[in-house]
Amino acid sequence: MADFDAQQSALEHHPNRAAYMHGGMLAERGFGTEQILPVLGFHSLDWSDALTRLEASTPVDGADLLDRLLIVCTSDPMLEVSGERVLHDLGLLKRGRVDPFWLKRPKLGLGQAAKAFGLTAAHIDGHRGLYVLAQPTLRRLLERAAVGQADQRFGAVLLTAIGSGGEPLAAIGAAAYYRDAEARYRADCDRFADHQRRHPGRRWRLKPALSRQGHLAITTARQKDIAVPAERMRGHAADWLANQNANLRFNGGDEA
Repeated sequence: MADFDAQQSALEHHPNRAAYMHGGMLAERGFGTEQILPVLGFHSLDWSDALTRLEASTPVDGADLLDRLLIVCTSDPMLEVSGERVLHDLGLLKRGRVDPFWLKRPKLGLGQAAKAFGLTAAHIDGHRGLYVLAQPTLRRLLERAAVGQADQRFGAVLLTAIGSGGEPLAAIGAAAYYRDAEARYRADCDRFADHQRRHPGRRWRLKPALSRQGHLAITTARQKDIAVPAERMRGHAADWLANQNANLRFNGGDEA
């Protein structure tokens, strides 16, 4: 567990932690490397223009505004041009192009817009919460945030709006994150069950345990105050986690 604690501490103090977190929010909703520049361009728009574009995008049944943002960033090539200009002004282009390191780590690249406008790790729940709000509510919040502010770009007004939204907005975002995470978890469980039905062989059980199995085992053991299993095989890890009803976060226990 000491190694796990050291890893967690390093992550909390990583200089790109905020970018990874805010970019991860987008990556989990289908954004990829091709949206790095458009996301930057969108955040550089006047806030009212940006919101109007979101409102005018083709609606998706049951979708929140992050899905509309993806549509806007995918359909307007000029946002890519604007995003490149933002990076140029910030001195972040590498030989006139997007940093290749960001292309290898899309979450980091997608989080550059949030980082450029001053969003930190502490803003992540409020940031997610904004995209859950009904469009009229979001417009009112941004209108109030924009009053008297010199920088009227969406990214700058977004930062002010997150601050003014406070704990209620953060709670909305945290709930949305929970729903997103549970949906991914249930989908993973369904895929695993389907894989087992289609591939009844057990060779996978003899492979080394996955890192995510190890992390989940550690957090589960901590929550239940029990020993971490000593077995290192993938099959043993799967059995132990199933017997402990992990992931506790979604199976009636405290967050794991």
